[in-house]
Amino acid sequence: MGITIKELSKISGYSCATISRVITKQNNVKEETRRAIEELLIQYDYRTNIMELRASELRQKMILIIVGDLDSWYYMEMIRAIKRETAKGRYVVVIGYSDNSVQQEEEYVKIAIQEKYAGIIFVNVRGGDNISRLLEQSGMPVVFLNRGIRLSDFDTIRSDNYYGSYMITSYLIEMGHRKIGHLAGNQYSSTAMERRRGYEDAMCAGKLPVTGKSIHVGELNWESGYQYGERIVKEGLDYTAVFCGNDLMAGGLLEAFAHYGVKVPEDISVVCYDDTPVTARAGLTTVGADPVRMGKKAVELLVTTIEGKHEEGSSIVYRPQIMIRNSVKKLV
Repeated sequence: MGITIKELSKISGYSCATISRVITKQNNVKEETRRAIEELLIQYDYRTNIMELRASELRQKMILIIVGDLDSWYYMEMIRAIKRETAKGRYVVVIGYSDNSVQQEEEYVKIAIQEKYAGIIFVNVRGGDNISRLLEQSGMPVVFLNRGIRLSDFDTIRSDNYYGSYMITSYLIEMGHRKIGHLAGNQYSSTAMERRRGYEDAMCAGKLPVTGKSIHVGELNWESGYQYGERIVKEGLDYTAVFCGNDLMAGGLLEAFAHYGVKVPEDISVVCYDDTPVTARAGLTTVGADPVRMGKKAVELLVTTIEGKHEEGSSIVYRPQIMIRNSVKKLV
C-alpha cells in the first residue's frame, strides 16, 4: 500500500488540507508551497488513493457551527442564514449544540481541529481562554457571532447591544416612565452584560435610581420571564414599565401578566430585545437587530479566510433599531 496524505503531512509538516489542495490542483496555495509538495509527491511516489482523497476533500468542505442556545428564534435565524450561504459554496454544515457549556465547546473545537474542518462559526457561545489557545495554535479559520472571545484576535460580528438597550430605555424615559425594571440575562453572557449596562447608563443619564429591586437576573428563557411576572404581581413591585433582556423572557412575562389579569400597556408597559415573530404578533415594542445579515456576513468572512483572501481580526458591529409598536403607554 502506498504512502497516505496523513503520512506525507507528518513527514513534511504541511497540513493534510494543503497537500490535498495541491493534489486536486486548487488555486489557493502559494506557488512555493505547491512546488515543494509536488516534489514531495514525486519523491515518495505518491499514488492517489481515491477514498482517502474524497474523505480529505469532504473535511475541507465541512464548516462547524457551535451554538450555545437553540431555544432562541434569533439564533436559529442566524443558523438558517449560515446554512443557505454555505450551500452556495458547496460547503457542508455540521451543528454542535453546547447548551452553554464551555467544556462541550472545547470538545467540539478539538474535533474540528483533529478532523481538519475548513472552519468554525461560533454562535452565542461562552468561550474561554482554553478555546482561544486551541484556535490560535491550530490556525483554524473562525468567526464569532454575537460574542467575541477574550484575549483573541479573531473575526467577530455582533449587534451593538449596549446601544440598543440604551436607546430603548431612553425611549421609555421619553414616554414619561420613571420606575423601569430590567429583566437581565445571566452575566456569563457578554450580550446580557452589554444590555444591562445600556439600561443602567440610560437610567443614570435620566437621573433615575437603579436599586437592588430594579434589576432581576434570570436565564434568557420563557420560564424566567414568567417567574419575573409573578414576582412583580405578588410582591407588588410598582414599575410602570419593564425592559426584558430578550423576546423569550418577554413572552413568559406576558403569559404571567395574562394569568394574573395585568394588562399591557394599560397597567404596565413592556419592551424587549430581538424582534422575533412572537413579539411582533403580540405588538411589543422591541429592539430589532438583523440575524440574517449577520449570518451571511459570517460566512463571507469565513470563506474568504479559508481561501486565503482575508486576514482575521475584523470586528464588525451593526447598529440595531427600535421597532415601535403598541406596548408602551405614554405617561406625559
